Amino acid sequence: MAQNYAISNLRSSLGTLLRPNNFRVTLSLTNDSGGRIDQPQISKIANTFEFRCEKAELPGRTIATTDDMGSGPSLKLPYDTTYNDIQLSIICASDMEERKFFEKWMDFIVKPGDSSLGGGTVAFYSKYALGNTLEVSQLTDAGVPAIKYTCHHVYPIAITPMNATWEEINTYQRFGVTLAYRYHTYA
Repeated sequence: MAQNYAISNLRSSLGTLLRPNNFRVTLSLTNDSGGRIDQPQISKIANTFEFRCEKAELPGRTIATTDDMGSGPSLKLPYDTTYNDIQLSIICASDMEERKFFEKWMDFIVKPGDSSLGGGTVAFYSKYALGNTLEVSQLTDAGVPAIKYTCHHVYPIAITPMNATWEEINTYQRFGVTLAYRYHTYA
């Protein structure tokens, strides 16, 4: 009986496993995205994003349900799909362009500052999200996508604080970004 649980049986049953470090993330933005962010900066960030993003999540989703309390045991009935926000970890270059890019994008979505100067003004969804995509692919060891998710109408909703400390010498600066999106597709 113990032979059924041998490592060799497990390996032959599962086949080749995917490694979480084999992934690719690409960000594609419409020309309107980010509002005041100029096109060269959008191109610079988008064209090198797969190298700037050191950690990503494959998206998740939930079917929202309601309880039907008819006769007998209750029954959960679906009524909507909700999509989880995506968490990314971004590596910073010495000019901090990555951080500035997301800061400017968020400034465009909700203008910062005093309300007498327009602070709190919210941009139109079509100007900051519509048409933007984030692709997150889980790759095989050969670099071929095992699954590719495309998140549609992406925009940032949070940027994490960054550490400034004398303790961290042999590392590099990074920050987290939370992206919301309308829905995702997969292939």
